[in-house]
Amino acid sequence: MFILNFKKILLIFLAFIFLIPSCAIKERLEQKPVVTYIEKPPELLWGDATRYLKRQNYTEAAVAFEEIDKQHPYSKLAKQSKMMAAYAYYLNKDYENSIFAIQRFISLHPADKNMPYVLYLQGLCYYDQIHIVALDQNPSLNAKKVFTELIKKFPNSTYSKDAEKKLLVANDQLAAKEMHIGRYYQKKNRHLAAIERFKMVVNEYSTTAQTPEALYRLTESYLSIGIIKEAEKTTAVLSYNYKKSSWYRLSYDLFKKYGYQKNGKKG
Repeated sequence: MFILNFKKILLIFLAFIFLIPSCAIKERLEQKPVVTYIEKPPELLWGDATRYLKRQNYTEAAVAFEEIDKQHPYSKLAKQSKMMAAYAYYLNKDYENSIFAIQRFISLHPADKNMPYVLYLQGLCYYDQIHIVALDQNPSLNAKKVFTELIKKFPNSTYSKDAEKKLLVANDQLAAKEMHIGRYYQKKNRHLAAIERFKMVVNEYSTTAQTPEALYRLTESYLSIGIIKEAEKTTAVLSYNYKKSSWYRLSYDLFKKYGYQKNGKKG
């Protein structure tokens, strides 16, 4: 009986010994290879990077462009390679690494002639992350900040022209977020909080498509808490600026129904 048990133990032991190296080999095979770059002239590294870019291997392209700066920081291609690395990361939708590369470029070359493009690319990184209104709007805020800086510093740049269009979208998104929160407060009968949100749209985002509705919602909230004078003002602003808007008609009808009566006037 002991001999049989000993044989079983021996077989298990031998199997365990052979199992360990086989598992280790399997684990090594499953590991992703680490890309290492031997030292090359910057021109050859540039060639590698551009080939990766053409093949849409954007991660490899970004790493290859960065390698130029690592191996040859004082070469003629080093500065351009930093920009190209940021661009490759952007194409790969790796916005975090693209923004990091851009910010590093700006800190090292603040007066570079390509700064309009660099700022535009940074703005795009934020702009492409703009989500639906109900979600976080930090990308919209950051896009607005960067595009505003680009337009202010380089008003005649071709990138500034497109930035102006995208700035309108970012502003409209931010205004829509304020409207979303304001309407929520209205439903909860928190009209003072709602008024602050709608006033933000009127004062800060007056050129957006959200403004007419914001004025109407202000009329609603003012009437709900009995501030007739302010409701009359918002209706008047709608009449002056957006008389053809459906929001003006709604505001006018609402004020006529509730505002005039509370003032002791006939509708």
